[in-house]
Amino acid sequence: MSDELELANKGGWWENRNKNATLVLVFVVMLAAKLLTMLLPAKYFYDNNRILGMTNEDMRVHAWAGSYIVAANFFKAINIFGFTTLSQWSWFLGLFLTLIVFFMVLRLPEPDMVQTIFLLACIGLLNIYVFNIGKDVIQFLFFMAVYLVLLIPIESSIMKIVLAAVILYFESKVFRSYYVLIAALVLAIYCILVVFRRNHKIPPAVKIVITVATMYLLVCAMMVVASAVMHDEYQQIMDIRDYSLSGRENDVDSVTIIKNWVGGDNSTNLPLFLLNYLINAVRMMIPFELAVKGVQYLPFFFFQVAVTVYLVHLFGKLDEIEDNTQFLAISIFLGYVLASVLFEPDFGSWVRHEAATFPVLHLLVFSPNQRLSQWKLDVEKIKGRVGRHANTIARAEA
Repeated sequence: MSDELELANKGGWWENRNKNATLVLVFVVMLAAKLLTMLLPAKYFYDNNRILGMTNEDMRVHAWAGSYIVAANFFKAINIFGFTTLSQWSWFLGLFLTLIVFFMVLRLPEPDMVQTIFLLACIGLLNIYVFNIGKDVIQFLFFMAVYLVLLIPIESSIMKIVLAAVILYFESKVFRSYYVLIAALVLAIYCILVVFRRNHKIPPAVKIVITVATMYLLVCAMMVVASAVMHDEYQQIMDIRDYSLSGRENDVDSVTIIKNWVGGDNSTNLPLFLLNYLINAVRMMIPFELAVKGVQYLPFFFFQVAVTVYLVHLFGKLDEIEDNTQFLAISIFLGYVLASVLFEPDFGSWVRHEAATFPVLHLLVFSPNQRLSQWKLDVEKIKGRVGRHANTIARAEA
């Protein structure tokens, strides 16, 4: 009897070996990431040091307005331990928020090996760039609130997506104004994806193309409408990339900036703006430019490619997604991506900000339908469909 019990316990542990290994390694990765943070040059923590100085009311630091003041006031309010250095904030926020991530991992189903590696990479990235005094950790907390909304035990997906949009709208009022755009895109994308989800006749490859094209047309329509009825907001969107890149093109530290490939005045020419938007979207989702800039950028390249592949895979099987939470997470993450393409000034900022969406992002990736074994089944289904189609054509010709 004891042998059977021991075997059962061993079997249970082995069946969840990747998840158990991840749980064991979570804080090991956090420790390694924090030690690496101490070795990185100051240019990686420019905003963090500014907000730290503003929080400490250091007169040597020029205080910036907008979200910088909001962030500084937030950290002043929670600084019950009297932290004064970047390292103190980094270790405190790293321990506290990694513990939260640990409990999030506990909820996940057993990942495969690729998902496990990606999950540990996310934890490392979070602890290097997000879990520190700065604006990104506040963004993480807002997405954590969205995550909690998605977990509310109610059946109405519409209510959940509306509540998520309300949180993002609230963020636009108290922190980053452009989140009102993300909130609007989230609702619009949800409505579009619901239509695709109900259509079971479109082949996966075609569905991917149609979904991507529809997302782009949504942005085009949004900009056309904004130009007519929201001129001030429209002009702000048109100017935001040029403003973000102002003074950075000749900066030796700005080696990953996202400059428009098609030249011209994007702030006044909407067709040109939308063309560069499309090009930049492709560049950001598949950042080959990072891969050729040096070996130190390869981890960012592989991270982004993994996110893109996981996302595109879901596009092809929208009608097969049974988990409504995952379906809602797709809408929210896509809303964030479409808005981010408008203003992200460089690839480094893009990956860092994207990592801060982890509470929502991980719902897309760490699920049974994203395991490699499921991908193989999907490929077999596609081969079967192609084979049946070829046989039908052959019989028709005969």
